Amino acid sequence: MFIGKYRILFDLFWTFFKVGLFTFGGGLAMLPLIQDEVVNKNKWLTEEEILEVFALSQSIPGVIAVNTSIFTGNKLAGKKGSVAAALGTILPAFLSIILILTLLNRFRDNKYVEKAFAGIRAASAALILLAAIKLAKSSLKNKKGYIIALASFFMIIVLNISAAWAIISGGIAEYLIYLYERRKNKCQ
Repeated sequence: MFIGKYRILFDLFWTFFKVGLFTFGGGLAMLPLIQDEVVNKNKWLTEEEILEVFALSQSIPGVIAVNTSIFTGNKLAGKKGSVAAALGTILPAFLSIILILTLLNRFRDNKYVEKAFAGIRAASAALILLAAIKLAKSSLKNKKGYIIALASFFMIIVLNISAAWAIISGGIAEYLIYLYERRKNKCQ
C-alpha cells in the first residue's frame, strides 16, 4: 500500500531524472526527451497538453525543462508531484556540477584542462547562437518583429540597458502597434 501510494511520485522523479541525466545542452535540448517520456511512453499527457505545457513553461521565468517538469508533476500528483519531478530534473545537473568542481580543483593548473575548457566555452557559445537562431525563426514573423528585435539588441548591446527593460519595451511597443492598427482599421 505504501509503495503504491507513492509510486507516481517515484515514477515522476525517475522519469525526469533520466531526462536530466542523458540530456546535454540545457533546457531546450531536454524538450524532445520530455515529450517522448511524458506523452509516448508514460501517456501522462496528450500531444496538445504537452505543447501547452511547453508554451507556458517558456513564457514564465525559469528554466523551461524545470518549469515543464513542475507543470507535469502538478497535473499528475499535485504539489508533491511538482517537487518530485523538479528534483528529478535538477538533481543530475547538481550532482554533475559537484563532481566537475571536485575534479577541477585537483587539475586547476593543468594546461590540458585549460585548453579543454576553452573549447567547451566556444562550443557553448555555438549552442547558444543556435538556440537564438531557432527562437528568432519561430518568433520573427514580420517586419515589426525584426524592428523590435533589432531595437532590443541595440538597447542591450550598445546602450547597456538591462535585458529585462528591453523585453518590457518590446512588449509595450507591440501592444502600442496593435492599438494603432486597431484604431486605423476602425476608421476605415
